[in-house]
Amino acid sequence: MESISRRDILGGIAWIGAGSIGWPLEAMAQAERGAAFYPPSLTGLRGSHPGAFEAAHVRAWSGQQDHGPLAAPAQSYDLVVVGGGISGLAAAHFYRQTVQRDARILILDNHDDFGGHAKRNEFQVDGTRLLSYGGTQSIDTPADYSAVALGLLKDLGIDLERLRSSYDLQFFKRYGLTLGVFYDQASFGRAALLQSGRPTRQTAAYYASHYVPGLAEAPEFVQQIDAAPLTKAQRAKLREVLDAGAKAQAFFKGKNGRERLESLSYVQYLDQAFGIKDPALIALLSMPLAEEAALGGSALPLSGALSGGLLGFPATLLRDMAGDDDGDEEDEKEDGDEREGYVYHFPDGGATIARLLVQRLIPEVARFDTPEQCLSARFDYDQLDRAEHPVQVRLNSLAVQVANTDQGTQVNYLRQGKHLQARARHTVMAGWHMMGAHIITGLPERQKAAMRANLKMPLVYVQVALRQWKPLQSSGVAAAYCPGAYFQFVQMDFPVGMGSYRPTRTPDAPTTLLLIRMPCPLQGKGSTEDLLRQGRAELLGVPFEHYEAQVRAQLSAMYGPFGFDGARDIAAITVNRWPHGYVYEDAMYDGEPAHLLARKRHGRIAMANADSAGSAYTNAAIDMAWRAVQELKALG
Repeated sequence: MESISRRDILGGIAWIGAGSIGWPLEAMAQAERGAAFYPPSLTGLRGSHPGAFEAAHVRAWSGQQDHGPLAAPAQSYDLVVVGGGISGLAAAHFYRQTVQRDARILILDNHDDFGGHAKRNEFQVDGTRLLSYGGTQSIDTPADYSAVALGLLKDLGIDLERLRSSYDLQFFKRYGLTLGVFYDQASFGRAALLQSGRPTRQTAAYYASHYVPGLAEAPEFVQQIDAAPLTKAQRAKLREVLDAGAKAQAFFKGKNGRERLESLSYVQYLDQAFGIKDPALIALLSMPLAEEAALGGSALPLSGALSGGLLGFPATLLRDMAGDDDGDEEDEKEDGDEREGYVYHFPDGGATIARLLVQRLIPEVARFDTPEQCLSARFDYDQLDRAEHPVQVRLNSLAVQVANTDQGTQVNYLRQGKHLQARARHTVMAGWHMMGAHIITGLPERQKAAMRANLKMPLVYVQVALRQWKPLQSSGVAAAYCPGAYFQFVQMDFPVGMGSYRPTRTPDAPTTLLLIRMPCPLQGKGSTEDLLRQGRAELLGVPFEHYEAQVRAQLSAMYGPFGFDGARDIAAITVNRWPHGYVYEDAMYDGEPAHLLARKRHGRIAMANADSAGSAYTNAAIDMAWRAVQELKALG
């Protein structure tokens, strides 16, 4: 198999000392070449990259308390923020806006880049610069944003209508590109890529307007069943599920119907109601939500499958859920409203919001006046952590203890093997709640338990830079659902051009593909929480070379019949690995949503991050930053 360059492989290995945080080797290689440290251009294993989490695992798993003597005297600030994602950056911004304009602020993050899940991925392909995203994708449904969240976007210069108009809604139709379903050989006996809608109650038009706006019209899933590589028995079972007839109706009748809906998984329902045990059919029917909710297979609750639009539910149950005659009124409304789709998209996803916040906090990091100019600006990472700046962003820094003191708060952290401390009037915890349970001293046991219950859902976003995409044009499929394959979704980049960033988008020009993997085992045993942990455990043991091999094999199987050649066409691969990805919105503790107890202020330590909202969206992260800062402001 042809391997990609050493530059890409280096990102998959890290130098770490015992219980320390170190730089990934690719970052060290940049330094050795005399190049300025610039994380967005790093490839290989990114996201929760090697070197970012090992010390955290030591702290969480062993309960290690002693990190040795301090390597330097404690530094003093007005505010310390733990977590440099959108919520942490917004908290720093709101603090200077509403509490103390000249506040000295330290932002700590255990990764080598800021932004949290809102990471930028950059590629240089044959002289063309390509921007993409490692996590947070778009501004989803801004009509639902609070006044605070909309106010922040406006304050940062983000014009939603200008952003919407930057999306070329005619691009996919111009090249005849639509939705597809990929049936892999291992699961279905024969590989086939078909133009097709997905096996859900949503129409193909819904996905073409909401998830990848502007796609050409695709045949509905039911119209393509006979063309799919399915056995006669599999087709019969599929039609039985589509019909949702007597078996489905009987399953939800009587006093046990509601209990089944609330207690079973969707896989159990497919088995008990329809007798489906075939892993291929289970994957086909249960994986459509793996992209949106990081759930599929046995990890998907039956109630989540119902609300998420999966197949097999009787009309009476759908009417009860929707409160209307056919259950599709909202779907039809969204079908015709492209503004509710992912048209509010920066080429680097949510990274532009993070970059705008950093530049507002530290103007010296880059010089620009508008979000469009921000896209093309190269940030000077040497400016992030300078003593002369009132706000400092300190990367590769893992908080290991956060405590209230008589004078305020103190945060102990590890950086490049050194034990350091910062003291401040206030602290905002804008990292993952489950880590907060281990490092915040004096928390009530019930709050710790709620934080641990507030799980995150594992997910892998792989960005593949291609030198050209003629095979995709030949296939007609730009966004494919791949239920049995290693990556369940493959999607071309959104066609967005802003300011000076307007890459050529003809089929002979470079582009990026997003490949998504939901790693929870398809037919694993245990509760949803157990399966999320199993999926997270998978990510610990998978090296970059494995992801590379899977990318090449799957793209070759999908687009090889249309002329794809991985050795020729793949220029680079960035694997954004998120063991702690989406917020699990159904997390409960002691009969109530876990986030409500987990986010309670603890002295002069306030909780931010989307975890505090129980919602995996940018607006939630912003709202929780505001809430945390206002709690601290009220203390005086």
